[in-house]
Amino acid sequence: MRIGVEVSSATRTHATGVSRYITALITALARQCAPHDDLTLFYKLSRWRRRQSWWRPAELPVRLYYGRWWPPRPGVAVIHGLDCVVPDWPRALRLVTIHDLLMLRSDDVQLASQHFRDKKRQLYQTAVARADAIITVSATTAQDVVSLLGVPASRVHVTHLGVEPRFGHCPPEAISLVLQRYGLAPGYLLFTGAISGRKNTERLVQAYARSRARHERPLVLAGALSYHGAATLEALRQCQVSAHVHLLGYVPDADMPALYAGAGCFVFPTLYEGFGLPVLEAMASGTPVLTSTTGAAPEISAGWAVHVDPYDIEAIAEGIDRALEMPDTTIVQARMHAQRFTWERCAGQTLALYRQLG
Repeated sequence: MRIGVEVSSATRTHATGVSRYITALITALARQCAPHDDLTLFYKLSRWRRRQSWWRPAELPVRLYYGRWWPPRPGVAVIHGLDCVVPDWPRALRLVTIHDLLMLRSDDVQLASQHFRDKKRQLYQTAVARADAIITVSATTAQDVVSLLGVPASRVHVTHLGVEPRFGHCPPEAISLVLQRYGLAPGYLLFTGAISGRKNTERLVQAYARSRARHERPLVLAGALSYHGAATLEALRQCQVSAHVHLLGYVPDADMPALYAGAGCFVFPTLYEGFGLPVLEAMASGTPVLTSTTGAAPEISAGWAVHVDPYDIEAIAEGIDRALEMPDTTIVQARMHAQRFTWERCAGQTLALYRQLG
């Protein structure tokens, strides 16, 4: 079978959750494809100017495409768009992955501008209209696709993401080196992701200021400033906790296993996640987790985390202190739970869907 994958969101710089999904899934797919299968990566022609940042594994061919017209005969049986975009090629089975539909669920100005929301709505509608089948990364997002986009449930397939083995297997000396580089001592509270309204970092800072943990542990925010992120900086000033909060900016992916392993607790009360990969990465690292009652977080954590209402500052503050007191037996169970999510399983389910529909 000739398989094409649309990977325009893949990049080697400032990796996001989506780009990590693309690279990890394709790496696992390449290992599982049969000898007679052909796997080709396709980037939009508009990405040519940014080709230096493309992710291009040496063993796989890379091609450009433009709309439905070029290349005129792509010659693939299945084309899979891994980030809500799939080429409208005739004579090819079209699949698309949708990661979340938050922009359709809420009109909260903390999340995005109206222009961005309208753009996303059009993107989703085009994707489901073109696709013969839809993959979602959680049952939560699958339900959203059915209810918010009117897609029959029979067209929607769930493939959970995976956790890389490097999480939970970071040598002590590597942990020490990374923490020393960032000026940290073990036991801090860790958040990873964009400093933004969607990730709820303003309320996280306000909750931290009200928690008992404030007097014992610093809060580490590992992520770049993004939409509505200025409100978080203002919260630091108003709550007078700037001296206790470390703003690391964007952290290279290679440093993340050590940061998780060195944390006393992972705090992730985001407003809505389509999956929530950091929750599992922290669990796999043996770190207690606080996360939200919204989105896919309860589905993915399966009860092995402290869950709080992300809009309730007092609940987040109390939840931080509860997470720090999580029993060792729960932490062990959470780690075992996270290790069940593998990229091999995700790739196997994806490849089986290609063959089933093809």
